[in-house]
Amino acid sequence: MTRSDGEPIPPGDGAGDVAPNVAPPWQERDAWTALAALDESPTLVPASDWPAGLTCLDRPGLYAWWVDDAGAADLSRGLGLTVAAGRLYAGQAGATKWPSGRTVEDTLDRRLGQLDLGGKVRMSALRWTLAALLFRQLEVQVQAAMVITPSSEQVLTDWMREHLSVAVHPHDDRDTLGGLEHAVLERLDPPLNLGHLSLTPLRERVTELRRRISRDA
Repeated sequence: MTRSDGEPIPPGDGAGDVAPNVAPPWQERDAWTALAALDESPTLVPASDWPAGLTCLDRPGLYAWWVDDAGAADLSRGLGLTVAAGRLYAGQAGATKWPSGRTVEDTLDRRLGQLDLGGKVRMSALRWTLAALLFRQLEVQVQAAMVITPSSEQVLTDWMREHLSVAVHPHDDRDTLGGLEHAVLERLDPPLNLGHLSLTPLRERVTELRRRISRDA
């Protein structure tokens, strides 16, 4: 199963249901601060060096993955459309689920280190998309719906470590984090994000190619 933003739902994601409610509003100043950290003046950490001494990773927050020139060329070949080097995908870790008010004890370290870099395609929308776009180049082998072989997972991780970097922005208010993410995504418009953004030919093609992995082998 996947969430409305295209992210696979990991087992045990979230706990502590409360009565339905409305998310409190995020602050415009928080959006500008996030945009500065993720776009205007990001501190990019190469995936090969992760976590590179970052001290904020035990907190919730926003993040943005970036791709280098060679990686963008690989993705463009797999997609059949141009993917530019630069910011590729963005998201959040640890936002409260609304309208249920369900809390999620996620952190930047778990999302980026354990799920995106160290996880599996069924646990990470980024890995799912990258595996689909690099399907032939990396000779990805599908075992079942949303399951690729361990060797394919490792080859994908190796590619990510070679070509990706990440910027992070901690945001400790989990209740406003989801709304802040939507506002930031609308302004950044990362090409590989599928949820909450306008449909483009590139996103249509990504959705089509991801079926290579979401369907039974």
